[in-house]
Parts: sequence; C-alpha cells; structure tokens
Amino acid sequence: MSPYPLDPVRAVGPARLVISTYPTAAAAQAAVRGAVEARLAACGTVLAGASQYWWEGKIVEANEAVVLFKTVPKRAGALFAYLRAHHPYEVPEILEVDLPRVDDGYLRYLARTIDAEAPPPPLGGGSTRRGAPPDREARAPARTRAPHRRRSR
Repeated sequence: MSPYPLDPVRAVGPARLVISTYPTAAAAQAAVRGAVEARLAACGTVLAGASQYWWEGKIVEANEAVVLFKTVPKRAGALFAYLRAHHPYEVPEILEVDLPRVDDGYLRYLARTIDAEAPPPPLGGGSTRRGAPPDREARAPARTRAPHRRRSR
C-alpha cells in the first residue's frame, strides 16, 4: 500500500497533463497512438530527454522519450490504467498534473476530441488578474459547524 494518496486532493482544473517516459521514441509514439485511438487523450507530445535515475542500486543514465498526454479529468484514471497495462518498463513513470487554467479554445478542443457527447465545458473560468477571487469549484468547502464561541462569565 502506498503512503501517498492515489487521488489528488485539490485537483480542480478543467484539464490534466499526464507525463510518462519511454525507452524509445517508437515506444512513445505507439503509446500516444493507443491512447488517442482509445480517446483517453486528445493528443500526446513526444520529446527527447536524457535521464539519470536510481535503478537496482546504481545510477543509470539513459536517453528516453518523454510524452505529455493532454486529457480531461474524467479520462485521467483510465489513461493511467491504459499506460500502466501497456508500458514496457517494470516500474513506469506516470505522473498527473492538474491544470488550473487552460485556454478556452484548447479546452473546447479537448472536450470535443475526447468526448463528443459531453456538454461543452464551462469557459472563461480562469482569471488573468492576480488576486482575483477563485472559481466557485476551487473554493474550499464551506464550514458545516459554526465557530466555537466563548461563553461569558
């Protein structure tokens, strides 16, 4: 059992970036193709990377392909499961990043591409001003009990 939570506690953004590394560009391209065909991601960007990491008691240096999968929250869990099941590594690196602000046009593209049946996403939620109040969904839940009041004597 992992000591870390499996679900993000305060993930509130309208999109997710799922990152994974592969031993070759061909393996990365195959993963992107499978995820996009299954409509688990709208797209995947493959980047060349040089990694250094601990493996079996020693530091390993390797050239890897890094994939940035772009998806929506409701597909992130299924994308994780797909990547885990089809990954060539014994211990795959699969990371999720919550994206609190996404361009409205790109958000429409994600929604339309991944789930054509879904209603359009709420747009214009991300403010560009510093100090602007957060979206309703981003606010902390309201208190369910009144604060403790001190009794007078």
